[in-house]
Amino acid sequence: MSSSPETIHADLVLRVAQGDAAAEAQIIEHFAPRVRVMMIARLRDPDLARDLAQDALIALVQALRRGQLRETDRLAAFVHGLARNVFNNYIRTRSRRGIEEPIDDDVAGVEPADTGEERERMALLERGLSEVSPSDREILQMTLVDGLKPGQIADRLGLTAEVVRARKSRAQKRVMSAIDRLSRTARADHSGDRRP
Repeated sequence: MSSSPETIHADLVLRVAQGDAAAEAQIIEHFAPRVRVMMIARLRDPDLARDLAQDALIALVQALRRGQLRETDRLAAFVHGLARNVFNNYIRTRSRRGIEEPIDDDVAGVEPADTGEERERMALLERGLSEVSPSDREILQMTLVDGLKPGQIADRLGLTAEVVRARKSRAQKRVMSAIDRLSRTARADHSGDRRP
């Protein structure tokens, strides 16, 4: 019998707190796509979205190292809250100062192995999102970026919570399917480029 996601998360959180770099990498790999989706949906700027997603992942690892997550079954909500805080802090800082400040070089983080590869992933994500209707994209944004529950979204859009859940699920599947299809096409194109 396979372990539940909550059990796996609890194990990873414990290992990160104990200084396990492999566990940190697993958590980052698992949550990075979700955090990037949140940022790109709000910002519509792939480079800035990538930077803020990276900031959020750095904050996540640092918080887990310090043992700040008390309820390990709430890891996903914790990640969402951290990402939302990073985004809100960016907006507040930009409105106050009107400038962006670089992250210090000594801040520990996870750099993408290949910037071109990272840009390619973000382009795939943008193209995947473009295949979803504007209304479904709005539901995804309210869920992933704003952190609203189906009932709250339903109230705002004049729908039922069941319709919101169904449309959210359908939109997520459509985006993931589009990304998968586009990714396979890109890999096939690249392998064709390497042939003599």
